[in-house]
Amino acid sequence: MADLSKLTAIVKTFERPRSLDRLLESIRRFYPQLPVIVGDDSFDPYPRDDVAYVRLPADSGAAAGRNALLERVTTPYFLTLDDDFVFTRQTRIDLLVESLERHDAPLVAGDLFRCKRKFFVWKKQRRQTYQALIDRSPGGVRFRPGFHRDLGDAIECDLVLQFFVARVDVFRRIGGWWSELKSDDHEELFMRLQEAGQRVLHRPDVTAEHWQSWPRGYRDFRRRDYVPLVAARYGLHRFEYPDGRVREFPEVPRAA
Repeated sequence: MADLSKLTAIVKTFERPRSLDRLLESIRRFYPQLPVIVGDDSFDPYPRDDVAYVRLPADSGAAAGRNALLERVTTPYFLTLDDDFVFTRQTRIDLLVESLERHDAPLVAGDLFRCKRKFFVWKKQRRQTYQALIDRSPGGVRFRPGFHRDLGDAIECDLVLQFFVARVDVFRRIGGWWSELKSDDHEELFMRLQEAGQRVLHRPDVTAEHWQSWPRGYRDFRRRDYVPLVAARYGLHRFEYPDGRVREFPEVPRAA
């Protein structure tokens, strides 16, 4: 089994204390020794003494919050989690670490099962898969379903879900997440990893549950659109996502 003493979990939370409770309870059930750092940028904070708790400035956002937590990691690897994830018996973090080390990869991601509340009961709905290739052109980017090669225990690609184990040194070298993005930080991160020559791995046999929760006051913050900012940064006029969705930004000036 992989050595999990090399690993620290980081969780950025915002206005969802019940979701965070559920996640931490599940981590303690399956990985009681795993160090966890929680960064809370809620307007109404929820301090706790069962983890390393970091009070962040209110509404710091996803990217800046994760970067603040990454600065506090002292192990060579970290596991990034959203506060509405839940571990199960299939959440084999040791397998992610094992593949990370076997292939000397920058990061290894698992899959998520989307869960939805119906009639006061949480139901597992469907598997969330988001592994893709990134095709760049002078005016656009396409996130295309597929992978580069099958390594046996994992597949090699350019884009995966943000449920992954990664090397701290790689993330510090690329500058972590782009801190201007309070949301929509996902694709931009993997675009920069690709620019740095990094291919990432995906293990579909490692899964967690995604218990999506939108409490009062949370929805408006979550729905803010930062994709135009990403498009402007890279001089891109078109984004095509793995599910076929297309967004166009004709007003963005072309990159020099």
